[in-house]
Amino acid sequence: MRLSRPLIALCTIAPLVLTAAACSDSSGGQIRGTNGPHFSQTVNDPVQIEGACHHLAPRGLTQVTNTTGIDIVLHKGANCDDPGGVPGAYLSTTLSIKAGPGQGPWRSFVTVGQAPPVPVNSSLG
Repeated sequence: MRLSRPLIALCTIAPLVLTAAACSDSSGGQIRGTNGPHFSQTVNDPVQIEGACHHLAPRGLTQVTNTTGIDIVLHKGANCDDPGGVPGAYLSTTLSIKAGPGQGPWRSFVTVGQAPPVPVNSSLG
């Protein structure tokens, strides 16, 4: 039985595409935040690479909700640093945090841990 070239190509490429999709380095969900009543920012499916800094808007966020499947650490500095020795804020998955009075906004974050095999926020049929 002779197979066509397109069929052979499809049978070769399909498993590679499925494998790449299963080994994604992103966490399904969103990091959502606000700074005052008129500014909001959403980061969709943040890439999860150890030590990678995710930059937020220069204005920063004073309230943040983590609806991803991974924990994050929020930082006051734009490059995942904490000026003045103020420690970062640890935000577990599915939780929210609000900066206290005079604490200033968060301007960056890093991801912590490993993403679950399926997004936490997937809807069930």
